[in-house]
Amino acid sequence: MIDFQDVTKTYTTNDKQITAVDHVNLSIEQGEIFGVIGFSGAGKSTLIRCVNLLERPDQGKIIVNGTDMLKLSKPELINVRRKIGMIFQHFNLLESKTVFHNVGFPLLLAGVSKQKVKRKVDQLLEFVGLKDKAEHYPEQLSGGQKQRVGIARALATDPEILLCDEATSALDPQTTSSILDLLRKVREEYNITILMITHEMPVIKEICDRVAVMEQGKVIEEGSIFDVFSNPQQQTTRNFVKTVMNDQLPQSVIDKVHGAHEGSKIVRLTFVDDSTDIPLISDVAKKFEVDTNILFGQIIELQKKPFGSLIVELIGTSTEIDKAIQFIESQASVEEVETDGD
Repeated sequence: MIDFQDVTKTYTTNDKQITAVDHVNLSIEQGEIFGVIGFSGAGKSTLIRCVNLLERPDQGKIIVNGTDMLKLSKPELINVRRKIGMIFQHFNLLESKTVFHNVGFPLLLAGVSKQKVKRKVDQLLEFVGLKDKAEHYPEQLSGGQKQRVGIARALATDPEILLCDEATSALDPQTTSSILDLLRKVREEYNITILMITHEMPVIKEICDRVAVMEQGKVIEEGSIFDVFSNPQQQTTRNFVKTVMNDQLPQSVIDKVHGAHEGSKIVRLTFVDDSTDIPLISDVAKKFEVDTNILFGQIIELQKKPFGSLIVELIGTSTEIDKAIQFIESQASVEEVETDGD
């Protein structure tokens, strides 16, 4: 549906050249929700704006539904853009127009009859849950309601692709969840491909099928949500995953535990899918002369698969601890938690 082929975009400011997007290759499949995450300045906003050529790349190709965007004439580009909806962080609504007119504006620009506009807008406001707000103005709406108007407006031209530029960044967590539910509904009922950029890893976990991590204009990691969360390869990705997993022990706890026993080691165990229901700690206690002190544990769901994390202090001789770790590694991944005393 969307293919980025060796896409590069540079800017020149104060006689200095900045590469915002650096030789990016990505493929987004039809009907999937694909996330691009990165810190500020990573290049993700520039990348998403390249899809409909709001930013024109200096190099590479952008293929949208089989069409090479860079080869289109101006009239052809206008027609293709009608099939690419876009929603924004700060809503970009017309403050002097009602909700009805904000949603219908793209249709009026396209010369659609008022009768058809009314029918379409009524349908979309019903879909996003704002039928009773048709004659309200943006200033009378909450942030979540404004974003629902933005989504309805983006759907007005029956797009095949929806681009979400930090669509939930200005919203509180509860409203964010409701907007993500609405975007799922958009994908399911309209079969729309959604490309969203964000700096919020919880958003990626909640809604996306796959994710690409950007840093300094490059894609440094890409994969399914399950693979990226369960086994992040790059430090930037690990930093993002930590914001969701929240399995980092305070240093004060580590220091206290580390100093309490002469022979001990703190390890993080990761359980995936079927291994989450194995009584591993019980087995370790039975098989080895090792005491176990569970410091942290959680199980979350990634793409409907259980993913568990457990932080355990193993207490005993170094030989017995090593034997226990070897046994654990046959059932789960093991990572030693570093302490200042090491």
